[in-house]
Amino acid sequence: MVRSMWMRERLIAAGAAAVLTGLGCGSAEASPTVRPITRFADLPEVVRADLEPENGGCHIEERRLAYGDAFEVADETGMRLIVVPCGETGAYNMPFAIYGGRGDRISRTVFPLKFSETTGDTAFNIRYDATQRLFTSFVKGRGMGDCGSYYAWHIAEPGSADLLVLEEVRIKEECDAKADGGPATWPLAWKRQ
Repeated sequence: MVRSMWMRERLIAAGAAAVLTGLGCGSAEASPTVRPITRFADLPEVVRADLEPENGGCHIEERRLAYGDAFEVADETGMRLIVVPCGETGAYNMPFAIYGGRGDRISRTVFPLKFSETTGDTAFNIRYDATQRLFTSFVKGRGMGDCGSYYAWHIAEPGSADLLVLEEVRIKEECDAKADGGPATWPLAWKRQ
């Protein structure tokens, strides 16, 4: 019971409110389903092939899945996005990979980065807001989180070639011990028009 309460709190902090719908905590209308992933067996084979073997591109120990950091977002169109920890974690930045597609056609995908001209196959400290269908990444410049970069992506509309659309990039270069309202309020470096 303690573990399940801890997991529920982690999911709430991650914005995965849709997972809690079955517990009577909200409505899943008009938002995708979010499902926590706690075991390798809960993953499609293509994802397991990157995570499970020691020489896999994103090798992690299975016990890391139990911390509530891995989840799947799926919608009524059959679109699936699977977010998992990817490789070694740093002192305050945890890398994540994203796998996506429709139905059983899942492959590793990319995160569009600054100005949508570049992409990355990992992003750090990923959070998901099911209500807004918004993924965010906060790369901390140092542990206290007073500097770094912040990215926000929406899930692409059905029929789009991309799975995620970069919405904005915010960067605070000066580590000045001031939270300044958090990374979502930092100076805007780029915004989708």
